[in-house]
Amino acid sequence: MIFRRGTLGVVGLVWILAISPILASHDKSDTAMTDDGATYIGEIKSVQYATLTLNTNPAGLLSIEWRHVKSLISKFEYRVELSGGVRHYGTLGTPKKPGQLSIVTSDGSIDVGLDDIFEIVPLEHGFLKRLDGSVNFGLSYTQANEALQYNLGGNADYRTRRNYATLSGQSIFNTQAGGTTTNQFNLQLVVIQVGKKRWGAFEIGSIASNPDQGYDLRTVVGGGATNFLIETSRKFLNLSLGAVYNREDVTDDQNADNSAEALVGVSFRRFKRGSHSPSVELSLTTFTETASDPRFRATFKFNVGWKIVGDFKFNFEVTDNYDSAPPGTDSKNNNLTVVTSVGYTF
Repeated sequence: MIFRRGTLGVVGLVWILAISPILASHDKSDTAMTDDGATYIGEIKSVQYATLTLNTNPAGLLSIEWRHVKSLISKFEYRVELSGGVRHYGTLGTPKKPGQLSIVTSDGSIDVGLDDIFEIVPLEHGFLKRLDGSVNFGLSYTQANEALQYNLGGNADYRTRRNYATLSGQSIFNTQAGGTTTNQFNLQLVVIQVGKKRWGAFEIGSIASNPDQGYDLRTVVGGGATNFLIETSRKFLNLSLGAVYNREDVTDDQNADNSAEALVGVSFRRFKRGSHSPSVELSLTTFTETASDPRFRATFKFNVGWKIVGDFKFNFEVTDNYDSAPPGTDSKNNNLTVVTSVGYTF
């Protein structure tokens, strides 16, 4: 039952991710010019991770290194975020000179340098048109002991003028002849209200299952404040502070544990600098219960992704979950997983 519950959650997420690029559509009339004099016409999907993603009719989806872009023009409205957190909303007009972006707002035009831009995302109408993310799958099999492991995961990001939401999930299943079948899953939703400066509010909700650490189902809800300490086109570092409510259904027990915890998290991302350079994500989130029996939990994640070809990439991820006082009997304090997978991004 645990495995089915986890699998259905992730499969539902993957289904949403799979159909969203099919349902989304956009007028391919945007123009991008590069430093070699070439002009590309298509749909500006985004400027993220120091890369312009442009969807064209003759060549499909193109990834152009941001340092080679000299101008962008579009009649559609975008959110343009600068290094340091300043955000502007408007269409992209003809710049006065190469190396600049002209943002046409209701109050007039604003010219900014391309080197100062952290992110450009479209402000499209409709839920599906604002989605982007990835689907990842990995599989390994050993004939000698009939050991099978698979992992299935994905993430979806959704943006509006003032809000940013990300949904991520993963399911891992292990089986071996003569051995114990194990499985675990997690599904998490984070919503951030973006402020004018570096501070913003966030809400978090997650469900997870890991019988090895003593719980069939863990439900976490809460929120707090987040601050972007570093925010450039190549990397960012943010700190989150908040409080959460944690409910755990204990494995092989009718009882459920309830607790209030303080949340402290730090996250670092370094985006790819070239077409085939890796992107790196590193995060540490801690949960501290200050009750009569103090308890400390921590989740460490490390992910490296390399582009293979087109929209496919190879992922290497390490996740370590630590619990100073896990529920249940004979539960593990530490759970380390290493996952390799091939992913499709959109």
